[in-house]
Amino acid sequence: MAAISGNSGEVASFKLRLGNVPQTVSLTPSKTVLTNGSGTSVEATAESGMVTTRCAKAQYSTMEVDFGEVPIRDTYTQTVTVTNVGNDDLTISNLEFSDINVFSTTTTLPLTVAPGDSKELNITYEPVERGSISKTMKVSCNSVSKLNTITLKAKPFAVNELHVQPASGISDEEVTIQLTMNNMDAISGFQIEFTLPEQLEYVNNSFVLSDRKQDHTVIASLTDNVLRFISYSGNDLPFTGNDGVIGSFKVKLAGRYGTTLTPTKTVLSATINNHVDNVMSAVYGGDVSISSPQISCDDNLSFGAVSVTEACERAFTIRNYGSAPLTISPVVFDNEALGIKETLPMVIPAGGDNTVTVTYSSVEQAAFNASMQIYSNDPEMRMKSIEVSGSRFAPNYVGVNTPDIVVSQNLGIEVSANIYDDIAAVQFDMVYPSTYFEPFANNYKLEERAEGMTVQMLNVDNNTLRVFCYFLNGGSLTAGEGKIMTLLLKPKADVDIPENDYQVSIKNIKLSTSQMTDKYAGTDITSTFNVGAFTLGDANNDGSISVSDFTAIANYIMGTPPTTFVEKAADVNADGTISVSDLTGEANLILYGSVSPNTSAAKAAE
Repeated sequence: MAAISGNSGEVASFKLRLGNVPQTVSLTPSKTVLTNGSGTSVEATAESGMVTTRCAKAQYSTMEVDFGEVPIRDTYTQTVTVTNVGNDDLTISNLEFSDINVFSTTTTLPLTVAPGDSKELNITYEPVERGSISKTMKVSCNSVSKLNTITLKAKPFAVNELHVQPASGISDEEVTIQLTMNNMDAISGFQIEFTLPEQLEYVNNSFVLSDRKQDHTVIASLTDNVLRFISYSGNDLPFTGNDGVIGSFKVKLAGRYGTTLTPTKTVLSATINNHVDNVMSAVYGGDVSISSPQISCDDNLSFGAVSVTEACERAFTIRNYGSAPLTISPVVFDNEALGIKETLPMVIPAGGDNTVTVTYSSVEQAAFNASMQIYSNDPEMRMKSIEVSGSRFAPNYVGVNTPDIVVSQNLGIEVSANIYDDIAAVQFDMVYPSTYFEPFANNYKLEERAEGMTVQMLNVDNNTLRVFCYFLNGGSLTAGEGKIMTLLLKPKADVDIPENDYQVSIKNIKLSTSQMTDKYAGTDITSTFNVGAFTLGDANNDGSISVSDFTAIANYIMGTPPTTFVEKAADVNADGTISVSDLTGEANLILYGSVSPNTSAAKAAE
């Protein structure tokens, strides 16, 4: 019954076997009894103690890594995250791959992961053969967990791709379509099919194999718009190389817009493990761009009315709103009198324009209507139809001129004719200022070219005089120009004519041939004249009527007019011309004070 020595310290110990779960466990006495030397219990208290199990435990983000379908002969990387869920350092000493030929890691080992921390494990995959695989990666570490093996999966395949290369050209032209192949397998043959879009037309016998061929043969066919190419080697020899053109063919472009050419069926044949397989992995279409012209022009071409004495031609503009040169050829008319001056074909650049000169050679005095058809390489409008119209007429015109006069002078209205045809009759209405002027008997003078013409006049109303001029003997006004007559109107008696401008109009004009056909080509005409205050006979405008005026008129007639010369004052007989008759009138003015003095007055003056 000896007492335990001392007052503090260890009195006993025992051992425990720890588990593999990182944890801390509390050991609490459930019953404590202390007795003294006499065996009597003494009061006592007990305190708990802590026991900690220290270990590392790995936990992985995934237990299976799937690289999926990947082409061979390339490098792929994935990662697995490892987290230490233990309470002691996790040490990864090695990554053991079941196939070290294709799997590896770039992670630096050994790798220490602190409790609660995470690190990434890099897995590199470099496939060299096709086929599905399932391998493992074992993580060698001090984790208490035994689940340290990760499954690695992949479906590696060989890349054997067919590409349709892009092409571009102008509508109606041919372009070459190239087929390229990049391949990992030894391709010994192929079958390629296209459903041709409407913009493309296969050029027969245009498919050729490239220099990648060995003893390969190719067959091309086109059935129901399906274009098919088949190539094979009788000795199962592969195409040489691993990239580049394997063949090409030509198509003719049509239409205004491009398209995409993509095979509807593709087979790339290779012998794998003594078995012929379709090893195609991908096929890519190519864009075919089409540039095209676009014609634009008016739908109508009007010549209007063209004199038979003039060249009948009009410029017609043709525009190209397209993206390629526009070729014009030919231009066809359904009237043999129509044509163009330019030499065809005519090429108009994209965005540009040009003109053709359309000519009409007929001089028949009649209207014409025809069609002009322009043929071009516009894929959507091979022929553009233009309506052509116009008319030809003889240039038969009437002119009127009214020289200025003085207040007491007769008004001389000069009527001229510029005619192409022989005219047998002339008719017109003359509208004049009847307030101040009036016609009188035999108030006209015919020119030489109108000799033999009968003239009749009729008052239509108080200011309109209708004039008829015609030949009774089968004569006519000959073609040419110049005056045919002068009509005279005298000032009204007892009426003061204000100094001012006045007008005479010729309306309802008709120029008739012997066949009673009206050939007048003009419109109504108006002439303005002035009634002035100058002195009749004062040709040199010096304020008096004298011999110097007579001399001035004579010089004018001889073709040497003086510096100062008033023609309307010199036309003393108001016939519209200055001639020897005016010299006589001027002499009368000087001698007798009147242009036409009566005999008795003249004798009295003498």
